[in-house]
Amino acid sequence: MLFRSMKYNEKTQMYESKYWHPALTTDAVIFGFDKDDSSLQILLIKRGKAKKGEIPAFEGYWALPGGFIQKDESTDDCVKRELMEESSMKLFDNDKGIEPEFLEQLKTYSGKNRDPREYVATVAYYALVKKDKYAIKGGDDAAEARWFPVDKVSELQLAFDHAQIIQDAIERLREKIHFEPIGFNLLDDMFTMPQLHKIYLAILNPPENAPICDRRNFPKKMLKLGYIKETQKKVQGTPYKQPKLFSFVPEAYEAAKKIGMRLEIGRASCRERV
Repeated sequence: MLFRSMKYNEKTQMYESKYWHPALTTDAVIFGFDKDDSSLQILLIKRGKAKKGEIPAFEGYWALPGGFIQKDESTDDCVKRELMEESSMKLFDNDKGIEPEFLEQLKTYSGKNRDPREYVATVAYYALVKKDKYAIKGGDDAAEARWFPVDKVSELQLAFDHAQIIQDAIERLREKIHFEPIGFNLLDDMFTMPQLHKIYLAILNPPENAPICDRRNFPKKMLKLGYIKETQKKVQGTPYKQPKLFSFVPEAYEAAKKIGMRLEIGRASCRERV
């Protein structure tokens, strides 16, 4: 039974509500790992000038990739479309946009003054990508796109309430990695233990005086979890000792989840809690 507030419009052949509706957008905090300096980074887009007839909104400010939801879209559909169209990122081997290894809804932001143009609520997501797979190119309406280390983002002029969204996404990521191995989504299919160790350090950002997950104990602790296996392969072409390569085993992780698993990050090492 339809609500009494709904009225059928013969011209559009749609039901319409007498109540006012705010605009709705999606935004995505895209995380990538930079192998050169072992830093966790975020993709941001510099907003261009407003088109003729549009109200200016944070021109020249850095912002998260995102956009307005279309009539027949869910928020999940919208954020995926926007990542393909507006992120200014394309795969090296084809012209496809971003297809995240991991994508999850973060939170809804609905402050009435967050957008100077009108009342706009946004559903924010956070995503993990393998940064080396992509090249930055021109998107449909982006003036410029660039990766920034997480610890440098606070120095930028950010549009809307994107500073808060980014901070919330970082906190969610740091909590999530304790009980779900999402860090593997930032790595190649085969990786070394030092690379995995650097992922955890980059995400958790421990204090300098707290040697979290010390390098010597880290491999033993991770292998004990049971969902990382040695591939019998090694890194080739290095002048030093060739590091062993490992891979993530999703099936083993699903089995570990059934008995309960959590990485408890202590002052000196990684401790698993079952």
